[in-house]
Amino acid sequence: MQMTGMRLLYELAHAFLKIGFFGFGGGFAMVPLMQNMAVHQNAWLTPAQFAAAIALGQVTPGPVAISATFIGYKVAGLSGAVVATVAVFAPSLVAMYFLERFYLKVRGNYITQAIMHGVVPVVIALILHVAISMGEPARHSLWQALTIAVVATLAITHRVSYGLLVAGSIAAGVFMSVYP
Repeated sequence: MQMTGMRLLYELAHAFLKIGFFGFGGGFAMVPLMQNMAVHQNAWLTPAQFAAAIALGQVTPGPVAISATFIGYKVAGLSGAVVATVAVFAPSLVAMYFLERFYLKVRGNYITQAIMHGVVPVVIALILHVAISMGEPARHSLWQALTIAVVATLAITHRVSYGLLVAGSIAAGVFMSVYP
């Protein structure tokens, strides 16, 4: 691998270690960090490619953070996929080790509870920000905007299975591509 390839793998590792470390609140909280890093800071992906990465992360079983694998692959092939995946999950694995050892002892602590109450609004705001920015292209597509509205309504008010919502959205996308 060339030096530029090694440099790119280092940049991927560095970026996804930061995302894994600062992505408080789970996979969805990592999405704005991944978007900023992959689309805005490094221009590794276009906004459409990033949306596809997140969509693929949702279709596959497992955490949203698996989108890092797709991003790493798009940027540096198989080695990029491996580096990005290991880097994004490593901080969580280390944190879980320490949390398992210490969190059970302090979870009822007032300061611990205060920290958790402070983190929740930030996580919700970050997820909302990503939802709005990822939905931006749908402003120009009536069928996508309608699909978003229908899926949101079904998910929120009728608690329809996410699997059914994804399958229905895929079917709508295929239909609208074949019969525009």
